[in-house]
Amino acid sequence: MGRATNDADGFSPRVAPGVSEFFEASDGTRLHYLQWSIELTQPSAVVVFLHGIASHAGWFTETAVALSTQGVAVYGLDRRGSGLSRGRRGHLARFERAIDDLDEFIEMVRSLHPRTPVFLAASSWAAKLGVVYAADRPVGLAGMMLLGPGLMPTVDLSLPGRVAVVVGHTIAPKAPIAIPLRPEQYTADPRFRDLVRNDRLRLLTATTRFFWETFRLDRRRGRASGSLDLPLLVLQGEDDAMMDVPKTRSWFFSLRNADKTYKAYPGAGHTLDFDRVVDQYRADMLDWLSARAAPVGA
Repeated sequence: MGRATNDADGFSPRVAPGVSEFFEASDGTRLHYLQWSIELTQPSAVVVFLHGIASHAGWFTETAVALSTQGVAVYGLDRRGSGLSRGRRGHLARFERAIDDLDEFIEMVRSLHPRTPVFLAASSWAAKLGVVYAADRPVGLAGMMLLGPGLMPTVDLSLPGRVAVVVGHTIAPKAPIAIPLRPEQYTADPRFRDLVRNDRLRLLTATTRFFWETFRLDRRRGRASGSLDLPLLVLQGEDDAMMDVPKTRSWFFSLRNADKTYKAYPGAGHTLDFDRVVDQYRADMLDWLSARAAPVGA
């Protein structure tokens, strides 16, 4: 199991409110995470947020604060090579390493809250990772939320980019390729578009190997979907500019989970944390969590 430390090791994190700490993965890589509601001694639930391809844990700050004021302990992990985590920027040698990072982090979180149910909240690209993790290693989870899930994308690399991935993932695995996402595709709110555009931690490129591992992860996610068997909540904007909403909905209704809930928000975009429906979105998360969480003081 990895270990946590609050030593920033030369970094000067300029993150939104939240306790900034580092977690050491089993291969020695230092992964950054944010923790909210550290003062809660008996939270009713714990939520671990996972971010998308270009973002980082700081994007969940306002939602995390809203959950923490209702007695939920919240953590947000920066994927290796993203945010303030170590590792080559935008690189992933094998998706299995990202699964191990998540497993080790959740084990650490569970050790801090041994009698509290832990829920995974995977946003955008991380939904692929979440589905595979929850299907393969569900023991530590009480449930999973997929937020604007990036399972059925309508945005893809250009043909030259795809050729570069196929050819280069072995001979030039660390060669950068532009991530084909624009601020306008995340949200219609100009304030948050500016936040995305000016975020110095946002990834603008990822490596050929990262995109190849995304392809591998997609294939594994397809097989893992049939093995999902834990409480599941899917929240999605009807006007998501990055994803095929009808296909995502069809995927959801094909699942065999006994406890599953799907909700789409008319007029909402991809990143619900940055959308006008954010209050309802957070209320829906809290309602779902409260029905599956431990009573405070239990």
